Amino acid sequence: MRLAVAGFQHETNSFAGTVATRSDFDRPGGWPPFCAAGDMARIIAPSGTPAAGAMGEAEQAGVDIVPLLWCIGLPSGPVEDDAFEDIAGDICSRFRAALSDGLDGLYLDLHGAMVTPSFPDAEGELLARLRRIAPAPFPISVSFDLHGNISQSMVRDCTVLECYRTYPHVDLRETGARAMRRLIGVLQGEAAPHMAYRPVPYLASINDQCTFVEPTRGLLGKAEELESGEGIDRISQFFGFPLADVPDSGPAVVVQGKDAGKVEQVADTMLAAWLAAEPHFANELAPAAVAVAEARRLAAAPGSGPVVIADTQDNPGGGGTGDTTGMLRALLAGGAAGAVLVHIADEAAALAAHAAGEGATLDIAIGASLSLSHGAPVEGPWQVVRLGSGSFTGIGPMYRGNPIALGPVALLEHGGVRVIVAPRKMQASEPGLLIHLGLQPETLPILVVKSSVHFRGAYQQMARAIIPAIAPGAVEADLSRLPYRHALRKPARALVPPVEEVIPQ
Repeated sequence: MRLAVAGFQHETNSFAGTVATRSDFDRPGGWPPFCAAGDMARIIAPSGTPAAGAMGEAEQAGVDIVPLLWCIGLPSGPVEDDAFEDIAGDICSRFRAALSDGLDGLYLDLHGAMVTPSFPDAEGELLARLRRIAPAPFPISVSFDLHGNISQSMVRDCTVLECYRTYPHVDLRETGARAMRRLIGVLQGEAAPHMAYRPVPYLASINDQCTFVEPTRGLLGKAEELESGEGIDRISQFFGFPLADVPDSGPAVVVQGKDAGKVEQVADTMLAAWLAAEPHFANELAPAAVAVAEARRLAAAPGSGPVVIADTQDNPGGGGTGDTTGMLRALLAGGAAGAVLVHIADEAAALAAHAAGEGATLDIAIGASLSLSHGAPVEGPWQVVRLGSGSFTGIGPMYRGNPIALGPVALLEHGGVRVIVAPRKMQASEPGLLIHLGLQPETLPILVVKSSVHFRGAYQQMARAIIPAIAPGAVEADLSRLPYRHALRKPARALVPPVEEVIPQ
């Protein structure tokens, strides 16, 4: 049995005001670099990616793997058409060549929310091209991100599909392994499943999608119950990425199984559960100044662990620039001495700190080089507290095993508030960066992270409290404020009071 493996991931924020070029897929912060053919085994296998899980599963099953290409670009505005054509064309060319040498199946590691100017459903386009090369019943297994905006065409061109079941995403390898295991099963004689696709008729803010809490925890629990029924193989729930302004933006449910009637019935049941959950997907968050004041109060009270403030609207994992300064200004204005902000992407500041050396004072302004519409740089002076290479291996539940190379990083301080600066952006869900700079996150009074939900994977258990907050940024928390032009679904309607802004641990 010979199975090809390929990966091409991007999560597109149509409102980010940026684009993803071909070079953005070469060395993305926090993820393995672009790799192809023989290099994939060396680079991908030790990583925390779905492709790594799939390759590991294939190895255990004694299957020969034909690595094609794997890459990921950090979330941003749309992927340039030229970049998509270059990478998609490369995948198709390698796939065609592998088929001519004899190939039994294909596994794909995709996201599900990639947008280009020409293709609002970019993964659907890629799958259609691959299907033209290898028509059904040639088996194609795909693992998607839980935030995929899944289209009917994507479902049509998959033989089997899987998606993450956690947000924060801590089951990437497991998801890839499941997708590979099911592909091998089909090749060993299992019938390809019937698939039922149900789009959910509203948009859900990513801040309300955490699987630790309701309503998503209940929806996942409901699916687990129904999966235990006869004739149902898998229930995949996609929460959608609402910042992609495309017709298929929004949640969807895909039910797979051998009994077509049962599959359709269960799909209707899950859609009804999603309709009932709508009011819980539109909660309000604390403004930055309120969050800082509350964090100071909680940090001064008895207890252990940091108070974690999530700077949700500058989340690099949602297309944020990673350099907005609203939360930093709130920390300084609020007198939050001892607080640490992770991190501001500012190459000039990081290089200046390394040129000056530890202990030096820099009379520079930091941040906002890419986001002037969301605030101005913050003036110093800044003391250089500590320097680091920015190269380390991920240790958190999401990035564990990934080679991380941010470039020269620095810990700066002003008015008792400390901030990490780095040349490149990366979602602040990896404690390895703090440790790299000599900080122990569990001992900090206040920790501010540029993240919406993924940070919870590393910090949920150690934090004394978590405060999701908003400062100006491209990852809009209130979907009703966005000027949608192409999305066919409206933001979820809040019919119940918002959840508590502070979540005690």
